[in-house]
Formats: sequence, C-alpha cells, structure tokens
Amino acid sequence: MPTINFHEQIMTEVDLLQKRGINSRKFILKDNKIIVDVKSLRKNDKYEVKLDQLGFDIHYRSDNTIPGKLFFCVCITLIIALTILYIFTTQVNQGTLIFNYIIWGTIASIAYFKQHQDDIYLTGGQTTLVFYRDIPQEKNVLEFIEKIKTNTRIYLKEKYTNFDNIFSEHDFYNRINWLKDMEIINSSEYAEYKSNFEINRLL
Repeated sequence: MPTINFHEQIMTEVDLLQKRGINSRKFILKDNKIIVDVKSLRKNDKYEVKLDQLGFDIHYRSDNTIPGKLFFCVCITLIIALTILYIFTTQVNQGTLIFNYIIWGTIASIAYFKQHQDDIYLTGGQTTLVFYRDIPQEKNVLEFIEKIKTNTRIYLKEKYTNFDNIFSEHDFYNRINWLKDMEIINSSEYAEYKSNFEINRLL
C-alpha cells in the first residue's frame, strides 16, 4: 500500500440521504467529522461525530419477516374465506362480514406496512452509525461507508503521525504501533515513520 498524502487524498463533502416512509436519515461526510440528521415521527436528532470516534467494522441486523408475512397471508385468507361464505351460504351475515373486514383488514394492513429493521451498522469505535441497508441501494450504502472509512483512516493518519519535540519516544511508538494494529499504516510506512523519527532525534 503506498503512503497516503492527506492533503491530496482527503475527499470533498459527500452526503447520503435515506428516506423510508416518514422517517429519514441524512449523513454529511466532511474531512474530519460526519453530520448525522435523523428524523422520525417521534423525534428529530442532529449531531456531529468526529471521525476518530468511528470504527471500521460492519454489522448487519434485520428482523425475521417470515412470521409477519405468514400472519398477513392468514388475515387475507380469512377475509377471502368469509367473503366466499357470505356469497354462497347463509352462515355469515352482512354485519359479521363488515366487522371482520375491519378487524382482519386493519391487522393485515399493519402487518404489511410495519417497517421491519434492516440496517447496516458501522461499529468498532466510540460511536456507532446506523444506515438503512438498501436505501437507495445496498451498493450505494456500502460505497458511502467505504468513503467514511477512507476519510477516517486519512484523518487518523494525519492526526497521529504529526510529531514534534514534545513527544517522547514512548509516545511515538505507542502511536505508530496503534496505527499499524488498526491497519491505518502498513509495515513499510511503519518503518518509514520510525526511520524519520530516529533521524529527527539526532538533528
């Protein structure tokens, strides 16, 4: 992996807008932070997260939608069955039919329109970001997450490889060892920073 120049590679502002019904999640990625704006029927949240508070791990979480789909099918089947009985027999009167239409139709509508969880989490740091998995498409969401991870690596590299005379040798090695463990710098970059540090100490 070649050495990354922070000033050349840092990307301009990028945003991702996700809308799901009346709920929305907006993410604005800047060079050192990400602005999050989450709106729902219950509350609105807008906050900033510094990139050094984010991790690099991706976690998927979704509801099991099969029970809900089965329940929806059962409700529709009951409505159809009652309609057939009303048309071809005298076992169901009009009042009973309308009552069941309201009850089972309402339950079927709730089961159909209920928003199930289907999210991607960016975890591993102090703060976790939550994205809708497939809005607008999963590919777009994963691409945006990769941009966050790229900006974060560049930001951390710039932040923790700026050394001056106030840093001790212990501080220096703690920092570059952490960067290497986090795979923000590779072995060749590690050796380069170490060599430069030793040379500067002799000057």
